[in-house]
Amino acid sequence: MHRTHVELIDIDENWDKQALDYKCDIYHLSKWLHASIIIDGGTPKGIMAQYNNKKILIPIIVRTIDDEYWDATSTYGYGGPLIDSTLTNQDIDTILEEIRHFLYHKGCVSLFMRLHPIINKDWLPTVGTALTHGLTLYSDLSKSEDEHWKETQNQHRRGIKKALKTDVTVEAETLTVERAMMFSNIYKETMQNVKADQYYFFDDSYFCDLAKNLQDRILLLTAYKDDIAIASSIYTLCKESGIMQFHLGGTLSDYRKLQASKLITHVARDWGRQNAYDTLHLGGGVGAKLDALYEYKKGFSSGELVFKTYRLVVNTAKYEQLVADIGLPEEDLTSEYFPLYRKRVTETQDLEEAL
Repeated sequence: MHRTHVELIDIDENWDKQALDYKCDIYHLSKWLHASIIIDGGTPKGIMAQYNNKKILIPIIVRTIDDEYWDATSTYGYGGPLIDSTLTNQDIDTILEEIRHFLYHKGCVSLFMRLHPIINKDWLPTVGTALTHGLTLYSDLSKSEDEHWKETQNQHRRGIKKALKTDVTVEAETLTVERAMMFSNIYKETMQNVKADQYYFFDDSYFCDLAKNLQDRILLLTAYKDDIAIASSIYTLCKESGIMQFHLGGTLSDYRKLQASKLITHVARDWGRQNAYDTLHLGGGVGAKLDALYEYKKGFSSGELVFKTYRLVVNTAKYEQLVADIGLPEEDLTSEYFPLYRKRVTETQDLEEAL
């Protein structure tokens, strides 16, 4: 008879060694999780479940509810479980039940995960619930330069040519603390212009942490006009799995007409291809919607992936009590927001805040 052993362990270098045995991404690694708590608070932990010498690893952020109870959520980005490829669906369901049992006795109320569109694309759990929210876009970096240009929409081609014609240049740079502050200023101005939710105005300390601790896994692409940094984007890198991803970016208001962001994406695609990455994941629209941001990204590639989240109510009685305690309006009780007891009553929220 097979037995499942579940542990809640620290997120550290030992965790990284185990995670790197799988096809993982930067979002599964210790330094990314420790940077992410600057945004969301909480404590990074790892759920490690072993079944017949095979493992499932789940990086989580532990958030306190009260002196006795807590819940778990994904880090900012695309986390999700790392699963031994030889485990069957039945094996995985058995392990998830044991994880639920373990977490219940540890005082956990609920578990939420943003599933990785590439790594978790074929995972369909029957324990808990996986919800599909929308599409994300990716560029296949095994294609040639000519193939990439052909799949670039005409509007984006014109924008790239305009940027080049006006002598905009793009530099691939190391994310130093000084450049992190430059990026932060450009990014925050962009968030103000698009009237983003206050959540997305990340503190400077977040960007400094990325510069100090994740320099080897970050690509900074900055567009210059007359030696002035006018636009910049951060891309995450995981050479082990061949995945690079767009993380954050922005353009100064006075230079938006120069189309620098399109040139940056074009250069990112070239950089990834030249450095032997397999996939450039561009992400999707706001809240996984098929909005203007989605259409903008689709202008560089029509390759689509599905974005899903996973929800597991660990302690049903406590979950229902917490929901009742905050007194949500009746129409909110059927919301997709999870966990529902963390939904703010006085504000309307789009799906992005819940994901």
